[in-house]
Amino acid sequence: MKRMFVLAAIGLSGVAGAQTWDTELGKLQLTGCVGKQDGVYCDFNFTLTQKQTARMTWYVRDFKVFKPDGTAQIADKVAFVDGKFDNYMSSTQEIFAGVPVKVQAYFNIPSTTASFRAMEIDEKRFENIAIRAESGRPTTPATLPSAAGITGFSLSLSNCQLQGQNYVCTATLTPTK
Repeated sequence: MKRMFVLAAIGLSGVAGAQTWDTELGKLQLTGCVGKQDGVYCDFNFTLTQKQTARMTWYVRDFKVFKPDGTAQIADKVAFVDGKFDNYMSSTQEIFAGVPVKVQAYFNIPSTTASFRAMEIDEKRFENIAIRAESGRPTTPATLPSAAGITGFSLSLSNCQLQGQNYVCTATLTPTK
């Protein structure tokens, strides 16, 4: 019985720490990735553990993902503490030890992406990172766009999906007599 509890504890500790990176100055934990209208945002909590205070800088190159097609992409923007993407290449703040602070990485990829094959930070990689859809975001428009300016054809649109700020649809053109 005691052995079963030890094995269960080992198994659960592996799951709980599955998306936490140890860095030179602390711990970075992925809290989730969300597909929003203009791309995918990944949120992290960083906790300084190796000093009492530190001036920290996160760079876009610190965050690398492998997209569903297997290609690598670094973040396009990074925000630290304040959630502002002021300087696209990096974000710097002075922080205090033991207080989790927010880090956010933005990837300019289709918001409909369901997962990353992997995410790599500080040369440590984790596989199968889920991307959830932004709550309340419609996947198909309530009313389909009109086909103004097309003459000699009837147009029907189907399979409309939101990608960034635009809808991408399958169009069927049928000649009119």
